[in-house]
Order: sequence, then C-alpha cells, then structure tokens
Amino acid sequence: MDFYVISPLSNLEPMKLGDRLFVLAHLWVQSEEYRQFIYSQIDEEYDRWITLDNSAAERALVTEDILIQICKDLLPSEVIAPDVLFDKDATIQNAINFKARMEQEGLLEVVDIFFCPQGKTKEDWLEAYEWGLKQDWIRTIGFSKIAVPQAWLPEWKDDQGIKEARHMAYDYLKEKNLLLKPIHCLGQGDPTEFAYYDHPAMRSTDSVYPVFAAVNGQDFNVDHTTRTPTPHNFLETYDMSQVDMGLVESNVEYLKKQCRVFHSAAYLY
Repeated sequence: MDFYVISPLSNLEPMKLGDRLFVLAHLWVQSEEYRQFIYSQIDEEYDRWITLDNSAAERALVTEDILIQICKDLLPSEVIAPDVLFDKDATIQNAINFKARMEQEGLLEVVDIFFCPQGKTKEDWLEAYEWGLKQDWIRTIGFSKIAVPQAWLPEWKDDQGIKEARHMAYDYLKEKNLLLKPIHCLGQGDPTEFAYYDHPAMRSTDSVYPVFAAVNGQDFNVDHTTRTPTPHNFLETYDMSQVDMGLVESNVEYLKKQCRVFHSAAYLY
C-alpha cells in the first residue's frame, strides 16, 4: 500500500514524505500558501498521483461548485465525490449528480471519481459499497475512518476502533469476493492495521496521525496503539515550530513499513 502524509498549514514539509499527494479541498480554498505548496510538488514530481478530498470528514462546507472548480484548477488524478456522513441515499445521489456535472464540465475523461460509501448500519454501508462496485465510472472506493466504524462497530466512537472495524469489513468483502476495485483507507488508527491486508485491491491510505502523534510525543516504535482523537481544527491552527521533525519522520517510516508488509512478502515469494 502507498501512504499519503497530511500536515498542518504551519509546516507542510511532512507531506513530501508521502508516496502520493492528498489535497484537502477546504485547505485549498482557504490558503494561498497551501495551493502554492501543492503546485510546487506537481512541478517537482510531475507524475505524482494526486487525490482531491472533498473534506467531508473535516465537516467543511465545500460545495459541488467549489469541488468542480478545484478539479479544473488542479486536474488531480482522482476526486472524492461529495459524500454525507452516515447517509447512504444522499451519498449515492450526490455521486450520481457529481458524475453528471463532471461529464458536463469535460472533466470525466481526465479525473477519476473516487466513491466513499456511507451508512448508519452495516447493511446500509454494504449496499452503498456494492452500488459503487457496479458503476463503471467509479474507479476507487474509500474505507472511511468514520463511516466504517459507525457501520461495523457502532459502539466505538471518536477515532477508536478504526483498525478493528476496517478489518471486519475487509474480511467480509474478501470472503464474498467483493474486493473488485482499488481500496483507499481514509485516515488511520493503529498503524499496524495495514500489515493485515493481503489482497492487492488494498491500494493506499492517508493520515495526519503520524504528525499529530509526534506533536504528542508518541513514538510508534514504542507505542502504536494509543489513538488520541485529532482536533478538528488541527490542520488550520496548530503551530508546528516546536515539533520534533525526526519523530515525525520516524512515525511515517514505521507506518510505511506496515503498509508494505504484504508487498514485501509477495515480492519474496
């Protein structure tokens, strides 16, 4: 699996440690510095894969119009269609509307659509997931760190149970032969989650948590199980000037190794 690093506006340099670029729509709108940093990475790494996130998990009010305009300006590799937390029907309808708009704007042939299933229950989430599989215009499906625990482990709240819930979803989909499109895990709990995935459909993951863990002095080599909930305004307001960047790099490296356990084994055998 590939890994994207997310970092606060006060220091975007950790994003360079990632395999790919994960662009948050609300930060793109808010910050000229953020836009220029992303453009600089495109100039330096012109073939780097870019995922444009709709910022639903950040509870940001990014409209379809804004997301379309960012697609025109940035031309990302893929864009996450607007989803509505825990609402299967609204998320599916939004995706249909977004696809039509992308087609109308001439973007559908150059920017892939990424779909993030939602639902209050496991049954709802699975219906949304299987709907996404059936749409040939949906290229990638997301395992949300919020939606999957809500559906599979509803008793777990506030950035807890992410690994356990996504393992349950993965096991079920693998058993039913439903891992048919690339999967991206949105966000992170315990970084050892990713060593479990032994199916090639598990493409990538992103997170700010290796950075936030370093802010809290958490070294993944010592403690990888603690998951302190990430404040919603962390990316916009936190001052990174006193953070140990060596610890950030160490945490990212630890997570990358977890993401590549299966790939290393496949290569060896």
